[in-house]
Amino acid sequence: MKKFRRHLEDWVTMPLMRLAFVDRLVGFLNYQRMRNIRRRLESQFYREGTYGDVVVQGPFEGLRYPPLDQWASCRFEKIIGAYEHEVHELVRRIVATKQYDLIANVGAAEGFYTAGLAKLFPAAKVVSFEADEEGTRFCRNLCRVNQVWERIEMRGHCSAADLSALNPTGRILVWMDIDTGERQVLDPIKVPWLRDADIFVELHDCHEAGLSPLIRSRFESTHRIEQFTTSGLEYARYPLLRDLLFSEIDALVEDDRRGLQDWFFMEPKHAASNV
Repeated sequence: MKKFRRHLEDWVTMPLMRLAFVDRLVGFLNYQRMRNIRRRLESQFYREGTYGDVVVQGPFEGLRYPPLDQWASCRFEKIIGAYEHEVHELVRRIVATKQYDLIANVGAAEGFYTAGLAKLFPAAKVVSFEADEEGTRFCRNLCRVNQVWERIEMRGHCSAADLSALNPTGRILVWMDIDTGERQVLDPIKVPWLRDADIFVELHDCHEAGLSPLIRSRFESTHRIEQFTTSGLEYARYPLLRDLLFSEIDALVEDDRRGLQDWFFMEPKHAASNV
């Protein structure tokens, strides 16, 4: 009987799933279902006091967020210390070995890296570029909550000309995530001072093929390039996930990325260690 039911289900549903609009509808409903699961679990953990407003592990441990009712992207992953875990050791390393006079966070979103890097590098000025007004408002609030606002300069959209106009001196870190905009902006011909800057960039080949080799070709003669790639989460490191179903874990911590993505950390070859 079970086998017959499975054949019947396949006979009805498989032809429907081959229709593009049905596939898109099912995908949308599944996405909404995951959002609903996420909201339910976040609210439950928040009420129980097992999930709060302070990042509990990772390089930004201690970073404080506004209450849960103020939306922030990937809030759960950031609070439990799982967000972009692939580059945590890099962040720890540069904190231990580097000093910066200026940090340019290009594509700041709601300010996780703007506030986090400002706390980790208390001597640095931070210029934060973000085109989205809602993200900018949240970033401003996040920086105030974490008492780093006096060192933050907020700006909007960042073009290559905008970045070039900074014309900074001293020790510089560029931290960039602009959803394929790296093709236009991250260009040492348009922005000559990039040749002397440390650069961290999230690349988006899954949205626009060829971005990683393009950026590598622009900087491989002047920079040492270290590559990081999205990888699976070690669930056991995050106690809140222990007793959940995989469907619930997916809703809470799985990225909305379309495919594998890379990050580059690029350090000028001529630079001595800045300890």
